[in-house]
Formats: sequence, structure tokens, C-alpha cells
Amino acid sequence: MNKTAKKFLVPTFTELSKIVGQSVKTQRQIAGMSLRELAKLSNISAAMVSRIENGQVSPSLATLEALAEALAISVITFFADSVQTADVNFVKAGNGLPAQRNFADHSHDFRILGSHGKSPLEFEAVSVNIDRRPENNHPRYMNRGFVFITVTEGDCIYGCGQQDYSMSKGDSISFDAELLHGIKRVVSKSVSYISVSAKIS
Repeated sequence: MNKTAKKFLVPTFTELSKIVGQSVKTQRQIAGMSLRELAKLSNISAAMVSRIENGQVSPSLATLEALAEALAISVITFFADSVQTADVNFVKAGNGLPAQRNFADHSHDFRILGSHGKSPLEFEAVSVNIDRRPENNHPRYMNRGFVFITVTEGDCIYGCGQQDYSMSKGDSISFDAELLHGIKRVVSKSVSYISVSAKIS
């Protein structure tokens, strides 16, 4: 069974001050106000508003109410970004989200073990199984970011840049994904491997 859960992260007091401060600044900019204008309308000194926006102080509820009234918004708006979540993927052995990659002269099945995206980072882990083909027409790739591959069953020749690597169970390789890479030949009946990639979107 595969499980995807969201883990709620509770920000620290310091982090909360920064989140609220950034929200005050964002809402002020949306309203088209200068820092001094917001200070005047809320009856809070410009120096204090600046310290709040920079997360240097934790404003009282009364201060936040004054700022919210001046900006014509609800106080809760300042806390909108304070609830942070993180995705958690749990995959039992042998499971994963089935998927297929198709090319003009080749296709293979794989299982997605984990996939995450939080701007600007993208991460994916997949389990791949490829059968031996007499024509050796296996796809090659060029991407961004970095890739880590470890063989879990079988033997293959893996090409990376100008080099070929003989890989067997337990062997691993990591590289810059901008290098042309991919399986060049499956030596055993089939080969299975785990591929982990990360890149900036």
C-alpha cells in the first residue's frame, strides 16, 4: 500500500515573527502604501513598523489589529502563511504508482516511489525494470539537476557522458543530468534499478 500524507509543521516563535512581518509588508505593498503611510494610519511609529516587517519583533495583538484596520483586512490574514505542510510518501516493498514511458521504438514500465515539488525544487524517485533487447534501442536522456541510480537486480552497461559503466546489483552512479545518459545494453535477462533525481524547476 502506498500512503501520501501531509505533515503539519509548527513554526517556531522566531519563524512566526518573520512570517507575520513578511505578511504585513506584502499587504502594505498590495495596498500601495509606503511604510510611513501605514505607520501614520495605524498610529504606530515607522521604526516599529519597519522592525515588525523585518521580523525583528513580535507584535502584540493590539498592534496587529491596528495594522489590519489601517490595511482594511482581517488580522487572520497576517497568519495565512504560518500553517506549513510537508508531503510524506510511504511505499511498501514492491509497490509504487504504476507508470509507463513511451518512445517511438521503445517503452518500459516503472513505478513512482516518491514525487515532491516545492518551488523551486523538484524531486522524484522511481523504480525501473528494463528487459534485454537485441537491438539495444534504449532511450538516452539529457535533463537538468542531478541523478542518482543504484541497481537492485541484474546487470547492464550504463552510459554517462563519454563513459560506459558496467553495473551490477548494488552498484550506484550519480551525475549531472545535463550529461547524455541512459542504459546502453542490458546484459542479464533484465535489469532493475532505482533512480532518484532532483532539479530546480
